[in-house]
Amino acid sequence: MSDVQNDTLTKTVLIHPVIETDDGELIFSREHTYKDHLGLGDQLARDFIAITATENGILQAFKNDGKENKDYIGWRKNVLAPVSGTVTLVNHPKITNTPGKMNRDAEPGRIFIENNDSTKVILVHVREIKVEEGEQVDAGDVVAKVGNNGISTGPHIHVGAWKDDTPLQIQVDLYAEKRNEKEKKSDSK
Repeated sequence: MSDVQNDTLTKTVLIHPVIETDDGELIFSREHTYKDHLGLGDQLARDFIAITATENGILQAFKNDGKENKDYIGWRKNVLAPVSGTVTLVNHPKITNTPGKMNRDAEPGRIFIENNDSTKVILVHVREIKVEEGEQVDAGDVVAKVGNNGISTGPHIHVGAWKDDTPLQIQVDLYAEKRNEKEKKSDSK
């Protein structure tokens, strides 16, 4: 049995949606479970994939046969900062994977952000990174594009979060974009 310090299962972080979508597109999310052997960025993390529905209502992550990255709905979509904070580490990917083929040797594209309460959030499998270490970002800012690199078999974004040595469950703030619209309107008055 794992010794889960302070009942990790009740500790969460609320994040802004991480992939910018077009009308008719959806975000599918898959959660990782808690496993002692995983690093803090993988424990309780979530993967986000852009999908769409066919005219018959069938959900799909790609068009055509899915053998090329450009077939994927999410490929090169804007990646949004999940939290406001300071960018503490950026790793630009050197290799892009072919869908269905994982490259365990290649470093993934990564962005680490630390917010003002010392919560750390990592975005993985990004490409075309638009931020630098030391830069301040606001939740919802464009920080990169969706990629397919590192331990990945298709375009998606992996998000992990932790505080101190405690992994956090990730909850998506589904009202974030609406709240941002309201704040912008009140700021312009």
